[in-house]
Amino acid sequence: MYRLVYMSTPKRSLSSAELSTILAAATKNNDRNEITGILIQDRKRFLQYLEGDQDKVEETFARIAMDPRHHAIFRLKSGLIGRRQFPGWSMASKTVNESRSLTDVVKELVKDCDREVAEELLNFAEARDRAV
Repeated sequence: MYRLVYMSTPKRSLSSAELSTILAAATKNNDRNEITGILIQDRKRFLQYLEGDQDKVEETFARIAMDPRHHAIFRLKSGLIGRRQFPGWSMASKTVNESRSLTDVVKELVKDCDREVAEELLNFAEARDRAV
């Protein structure tokens, strides 16, 4: 199993309707490509974790990188893992609002993940929270 984690910045603020459209397209594409993962956004950044066949995950990331709604796309981590961390989610999505930190949201999502993966995602979230 292969995973890829990235962060990106939307070029402009996206409406709830636009975010729903993005999520619907991601879910459809991920179902077709047997990719699972999570998408977290706080209106300033996206944090996405994708897992599945390496070629399909890399193709998905390349498509995302070409999306004109994003810029400053940074691959945070990629490589092999022992098992799917989010097997039931073709694309789980959470929005972070002012009352919760990114770290709090990630803690909820990674409770069933392998320790190494959970720690990586929490480290990314904590670094982002410190930067805000």
